[in-house]
Amino acid sequence: MGGFSGKLGPAVGYMWNGKWCLRSLPSQVRNPRTPRQMATRDAFRQQVQLAASMRDTVLHGLTPAARQQGMTAYNLFVSINQPCFALAESQLVVDWTGLQLSVGDVAPVRLGVPAVDADGVLTVDFDPCRGLRRARGNDLVRLYVYCPDLGQGCPAAPVYRRDKRVSLLLPDAFVGRTLQVYASAEDEHGCGSPTAHAEWRPEAMAAEAGDLPTEAMNEWPSATAVAAAMEGGREAAAAAPPGPQFG
Repeated sequence: MGGFSGKLGPAVGYMWNGKWCLRSLPSQVRNPRTPRQMATRDAFRQQVQLAASMRDTVLHGLTPAARQQGMTAYNLFVSINQPCFALAESQLVVDWTGLQLSVGDVAPVRLGVPAVDADGVLTVDFDPCRGLRRARGNDLVRLYVYCPDLGQGCPAAPVYRRDKRVSLLLPDAFVGRTLQVYASAEDEHGCGSPTAHAEWRPEAMAAEAGDLPTEAMNEWPSATAVAAAMEGGREAAAAAPPGPQFG
């Protein structure tokens, strides 16, 4: 007999982590709907919506770690990124600089200053961090560009760590809007790294005359900061509470 979804008498069927589960209906549902509880629910709902708008990247970057913790990738996304979320006048406020779309022990990369040319191609140099533990030239580097104004993202084709540069032709709707740029590394076994971040703003167009800014090296965080981020990412993934589960 196969699984089912929905209520059946005093039981509820549902799927979680690819497995059919069955639980009894609660005899009494406590739902006080206090202002604080409603605000928490609203914040959680908007966090889920953000994760869903980054669906493919979140699933790829967080599923392996999430499975080890017995949760979904979306749930891990919400758990490890709680310090990046706040609610202001019922609207989710996001600290885009700290958002983690992947976790793992592989050495991350460090992003330089993104540039967008007249054809709408975003290019960014990155420090491959070859001096850090678990950094190999044939690691893949995945770039993801997210436009908060539109609630949409776009991935670039993966490049190798040794390439030190990645480019992406932006969708027409992205041009002229503030963009959040994320990058993570992945080894041959599919293990990931913490997420690196950079930002591109429309006002930067005037300063971009074709070549990438030579001062990009000065914008990279220190190797010490990257190593600290790796350790923090491991601790966050290990300590993430199961919390509410969702697909």
